[in-house]
Amino acid sequence: MDLMSLAGPVMTSPLLYPLLAGLCSLDGVVPMIPSEAAVLASGVFAHSGTPNLVLVVLTTALGVFIGDHLAYGLSRSVLGPRLINRSRHVSRAVAAAGRQLDRRPGLLIVMSRFLPGGRVTMNLACGTARLPLSKFSPASAIAALAWAVYTAGLGFVGGAAFVENPLLGLGVGLGLSFALGGLIELVRRRISHRRPHPRNRVERLPVRVG
Repeated sequence: MDLMSLAGPVMTSPLLYPLLAGLCSLDGVVPMIPSEAAVLASGVFAHSGTPNLVLVVLTTALGVFIGDHLAYGLSRSVLGPRLINRSRHVSRAVAAAGRQLDRRPGLLIVMSRFLPGGRVTMNLACGTARLPLSKFSPASAIAALAWAVYTAGLGFVGGAAFVENPLLGLGVGLGLSFALGGLIELVRRRISHRRPHPRNRVERLPVRVG
């Protein structure tokens, strides 16, 4: 019995939708949870009509939205700084993300959803920087829906392209997802490297001749 056969009873159960919402919520604070694989697999199975693709997208987006706010609220709590500072890598990443929030925070929140580890880092940075919920929540909602449509859609397309081998469709979907994340990260780094840092700007004073 292969992996997809084992997953079949879960994918055809009504409990799949709250399960997806729960996984995507917890993934907002515990990145090791394989929520992306679960959403992709749901998209693969949705090609056959069960589960319902629209419900997969909506429950996934809801879970991501809740998870974003869990991380945001945690970083604003008393425990937030203690947990963030336990890891030098995490604290540096959050600090770096926080320094970018003065420029188009909504766009950064949406883009970070497609970067490996970017979701948790950006949400923690938003909470630490005290970004108002009036700015954070709408951007989180757009990012959650965009990511849900993209991820479930990849699975659906993979299921359609590899009808005889759904597991291969799942693998292709995961590969494309990682490839997109790497491409976005590459573009982000190139843009940040081209933008001069304020401290490195040199004012050119007029030079008098004669």
